[in-house]
Amino acid sequence: MEIKENSHIVGKGGVYDDIAAVFDDSTFVELGTYVKKDSYASVVCGYGAVNGALTFAFAQDFTRDKGALGEAEAEKICALYDLAKKSGAPVIGIWNSAGARVGEGERVLSAFGKMLSKITGLSGVVPQIAVVNGICGGMSATAVSMFDVIIATEESSFYVNPPFVLKNLGLKNAGSIALAAKNGLVDIVCPDSAGALAKARELVALLPQNNAQGFAYCDSGDDDNRRIPEIVGCENTLSLITAIADGGRFIPLKSGFADEMLTGFAPIGGVVTGIVATVHGRTLTPSGARKASGFISFCDNFMIPVVTLVDTDGVDISADAENAAYAPELARLAAAYSASTNTKVTAIVGKAYGAAYTLLGSKAVGADVVLATENAEISVMAPDAAVQFMYGDEIKTPEERAEKKNEWMKNHACAVATASTGDIDDVVAPEELRARLISAVGMLWAKASGEASAKHSKLPF
Repeated sequence: MEIKENSHIVGKGGVYDDIAAVFDDSTFVELGTYVKKDSYASVVCGYGAVNGALTFAFAQDFTRDKGALGEAEAEKICALYDLAKKSGAPVIGIWNSAGARVGEGERVLSAFGKMLSKITGLSGVVPQIAVVNGICGGMSATAVSMFDVIIATEESSFYVNPPFVLKNLGLKNAGSIALAAKNGLVDIVCPDSAGALAKARELVALLPQNNAQGFAYCDSGDDDNRRIPEIVGCENTLSLITAIADGGRFIPLKSGFADEMLTGFAPIGGVVTGIVATVHGRTLTPSGARKASGFISFCDNFMIPVVTLVDTDGVDISADAENAAYAPELARLAAAYSASTNTKVTAIVGKAYGAAYTLLGSKAVGADVVLATENAEISVMAPDAAVQFMYGDEIKTPEERAEKKNEWMKNHACAVATASTGDIDDVVAPEELRARLISAVGMLWAKASGEASAKHSKLPF
């Protein structure tokens, strides 16, 4: 009779279809099936294989008490986290709950606290991927925000305070995923549940299992020496990234936020790599700096190499930027590059003016290798402004201004001039950029295991 009562747990369909969708066929094994307080816990937990590698997952079951989270649910999730930590395997959390079990009183607050502590304890140890597949509010939204990557379906909701309260305050689209993505709270938005779960599976298969693994490899069959002549004079940064990536594969993160900065994952020469790229013709904004710094820190946790592609007109000059704690955001970006110990390779593929040159992965802030394409322009300030600053009183005609600018570009703003100081390692033809990036990342593979050490140096005989 007990088995019959529990048939909703051991049966198939519903949330089980969701959780099984992220695993290889027939590999999911459930844990804590019979955990209950007054009723069986409204969360399904277990493990299985993703692309042959061990992965843990939990999914809130909205069909049982609207996925309410209380002591029993937190107990199951915490137990799963303990196993994931022991095994060094990623965690996927599928969130869909109307809220907490209010009837449990202050015990439910403690339950949330224990769960938040477990998530924190595994942060930076194994990748944690959240899928918002329905309602995610209050403390659940707080928990999800602690995950490394957040995926959501378009029709889901994400909020701290209830949307009806926020809308009464005049906040339009309160709680919508569109608003969350615009504010940089969600990394990937998918049309439906199937797409979101497939994306979670793709990410887990791509990322390292844990922070001790080192480089993650992805065999794409692409030619490491493939030339990319299509990027010569390229003004489409996304096209540049896909031209460099193996098979054109690129998974962007936070596309709806700070679109002047692109971040995401791409295999380059078989090595899973984090891409940071400024969009052609745009400036470095506070939001863009925040987006890049957070991504670089994530990559550093798992020793994922970072390739930075620089093409920017410089730092943003606007009232909005100055009103957005601009200096601290730029400081955070510099700190992310400087403090990270993962492989960092930078390529200047267009303009690199002013402080943006320094902040975006220069050697001065910790890059291992810096390349520049032949068309790169590197200058302490925009050439027109530099000419005006240096020679303003001397210039009498437009022709003199043009001449001075040409002199500045040749002597102070070209890639060769910067390379002569040692701040750039080589000037490369644009079509060779992919091969040179692959070579640089491959040369630095040992960084993933730490610096080589010896017991002592060779003593003289």
